[in-house]
Amino acid sequence: MSGTSTSGAPWNDHRLVFIGGLHRSGTALVARIIGSSPDASGLTGTGTSMDEGQHIQDAYPGALGNTSQWSFHPQAHLTEEDARRTPDAAERIWQSWSPYWDLDRTVLVEKSAPNLTKTRYLQELFPKARFVVVTRHPVVQALAVRKWATRTHGRFTYGFPRLVEHWVHAHDVFAQDALHIENLLVLRYEHLMREPVRELDRLARFLDLDLAEGGRIRALDTDRSSRYAELWETGGRGRLAGRVRHHLAHIGSRRGTPRGDLVRDVTDVALLPRYRSVVSEHLGERIRAHGYDLDVLDRAAPWAPAPVGPAPLGPTAGAR
Repeated sequence: MSGTSTSGAPWNDHRLVFIGGLHRSGTALVARIIGSSPDASGLTGTGTSMDEGQHIQDAYPGALGNTSQWSFHPQAHLTEEDARRTPDAAERIWQSWSPYWDLDRTVLVEKSAPNLTKTRYLQELFPKARFVVVTRHPVVQALAVRKWATRTHGRFTYGFPRLVEHWVHAHDVFAQDALHIENLLVLRYEHLMREPVRELDRLARFLDLDLAEGGRIRALDTDRSSRYAELWETGGRGRLAGRVRHHLAHIGSRRGTPRGDLVRDVTDVALLPRYRSVVSEHLGERIRAHGYDLDVLDRAAPWAPAPVGPAPLGPTAGAR
């Protein structure tokens, strides 16, 4: 690996940390934990969504579509070859980001969801960088991100398997790229919730960073995924009944259930049981290859680098 930076490049005076993972997977939480260390700095004051570095640079394509679709874009996956085609990319990125970091800190953190499929590209530009990827159960992530999905690809349940396929495709790409990454730590959201001390110790050792001051999680909502597990198990029947009662009790008041939420709950009952079978049949094997079980949403196997077959770019059968 040659890299495109030089020994005198200003970023070599720092330890760059790139965080990646699909939205609602815990990347923002991990970025805050690292950034709270007195020796670290995250991007702040950028004026963009979640202060993600992808939005304030012009060296590579950022924000390639909806949160439920972006990894399917042909330009979402970047590698060493892309970096070599733009030899000034590292300098351009540094000039874009450095004003929003505290350059008196040793560790500089950049968190963008699409880093998940750009690790090889970023490593080529910044060979000494460290990469932290956060994964969360694909069904839970898909259920959590629905409010940002399109109307026909998951927001109101219709096309929900496409959300799950997006997760699978993005992580298939990452699994293959991970074999080329020298400094990589994968955190499972499920493990972080269950054993935060152990997982944060792993993170601190990997980054050679003291997370004891302010970086610890004092109160984790360890049951955060339970409502999604119940929804997946019951098909939303219990939630719909409660929502209808609340809606009828508060018709015409500000406390009434938003119409969109009620529509989604109705379609959940109608479609989720069918889509659970579709996801299991068409994506179950690939999901298990990533260490997740469709019947147990709050557990994950330890992550291990392993080649995964390339993902098809077409819609999953039955997803429409």
